[in-house]
Amino acid sequence: MSIYLKLVSALIKSVEPSGGEKKRNKVFYFVMSFIAVFLIMIPMAFLVGVMIYSLTAPLIKLGSGQNAVTLFLHLISVFSFVFGLNVIFSVFYFSGDIENLLPLPLQPYQIILSKFTAALISESVMEFIVIIAAFAGYIIASGAPFQSWIIAVLGMLTLPIIPLIYCAVICMLIMLVCHFVKNKDTVNKITSFLTFAVIIGIAAAVSQSGGLDTEHLVNAISAPGNPILNVMNIIFPHIQFLVGATVNNTFVNMLYYIGINLVAIGLFMMLSELIYFRTVSGISHAAASAKKPLSASLEKLRQRSRTITYLKKEFRILVRTPAYFMNCVMINLIWPVFLYLLYVLQGKTNFLDSFIYGIHTGSEESVLLFLLGISSLSVLITAANSIASSAITREGKHFAFIKYIPMPYMEQLNVKAMVSIIISGGGMLVYVIAAAIYLGMGIKMTLFCCLLSLLSVSFVSYFGIFMDSISPKLIWDDELNALRGNYYVFFNMAVAILLEAATCAGAYLLFRFTELGALMIIIMLFIFVMLLNAASYLLCRYRATKNIDNLNG
Repeated sequence: MSIYLKLVSALIKSVEPSGGEKKRNKVFYFVMSFIAVFLIMIPMAFLVGVMIYSLTAPLIKLGSGQNAVTLFLHLISVFSFVFGLNVIFSVFYFSGDIENLLPLPLQPYQIILSKFTAALISESVMEFIVIIAAFAGYIIASGAPFQSWIIAVLGMLTLPIIPLIYCAVICMLIMLVCHFVKNKDTVNKITSFLTFAVIIGIAAAVSQSGGLDTEHLVNAISAPGNPILNVMNIIFPHIQFLVGATVNNTFVNMLYYIGINLVAIGLFMMLSELIYFRTVSGISHAAASAKKPLSASLEKLRQRSRTITYLKKEFRILVRTPAYFMNCVMINLIWPVFLYLLYVLQGKTNFLDSFIYGIHTGSEESVLLFLLGISSLSVLITAANSIASSAITREGKHFAFIKYIPMPYMEQLNVKAMVSIIISGGGMLVYVIAAAIYLGMGIKMTLFCCLLSLLSVSFVSYFGIFMDSISPKLIWDDELNALRGNYYVFFNMAVAILLEAATCAGAYLLFRFTELGALMIIIMLFIFVMLLNAASYLLCRYRATKNIDNLNG
């Protein structure tokens, strides 16, 4: 047990920022953590709890009070499985610690179980918060006794175990049978395709549902013999017993829940003992394709603009590295799917229909809300894709390249910001122009919307680079770890959301409670976003460059 705990601790620390990185800016790190918790985690948990509460209350009257939380936990388990595949593949087979662990006198199950536990803890923090929020909504709505909270906490900590065991078993079987899957790029491509297919599949299923407003959801969930719940209870059988224990506080249900988890862990350990060492042999951390010799590359060198050359380097890293492409580039292509889901989920009470009608009729309030929505989406997408906020972290062990090439730091940061602006802003412009044409806006208003979107993207890009320069995670052995181990990506998103929320709230309140017209508020919004751009640029010019100069790489 002591070996297992030491391994888990070491593996978790390997993907966390180092002590030196945290000490560099201890106060700043604490403040950013506080902002992130209260601006992202708690609001998200609150929304989940309210949603489950609003569905549970009417379902109790129909005798199906537990169905809402059960269905939600099944949905969480599905997403744990889909997004866990890439993580499990990376942790089990493509992390740099493999070469150090295999020669040690350790059993396969010890390595696998410690890696599995580390992945569960590192990847499920946000999931734990969402799960306990769902239970809270149900317990408050149903008036369950105090013991239900204890069961809910146990469920929060253990619910993701079985979905991740499914991921682990599938990963080991694939590596055993499919000999072509021996490098991380192939794995990333497969898991990226699967993730994208699942998202599209969910969107298609929801679009065929005829709307999922509260009334529709209550009727669908409370239907006797619900086919979705029946199928999901077969795939994830432990959830119905956990919810049953919460509802009825029955010891038998809790024993069934614990028993299913223990059996799953036991079978998983037996399988890992039999085949893990066989599957881990021949693993390559590099891309499958052979790299051209340096001499062949040097022959193609031509004298050209250093900015263009650096820009091409940044683009190629993002596009050719599957982990970066999936996490940094793909989100710019698929976010309209989530917007479409939001539209469909409104069902009969679709507030977007009245908003679109207001745009068509020239309502000042609707036009202002449209512009605020464009600015908010631009900020959120740019912060979420982490192109800018991981720009320095992505250099990793090649960080010295930044310091020693004959190119000023600020010029390099401008190129990194330009990459974020081109990818994030380019994707936004396509959809902004399409929306403006659909809504019948004139050319002048369309151009203004595009300019506001680009300015919002630019502000977050420069600010993200500044944030990453404070304490970039330069020690990583896998591209996915470079992103998930860099907390400043999360901090950048929290600060961007805070500033954008304050900006939009201030603009709307001025419109509602002052005599200022929409045009004047839009002009003020434009000026304020320009000031944010200037501030973030100056932070990069005078602080980020100094941070880079002080870093050792």
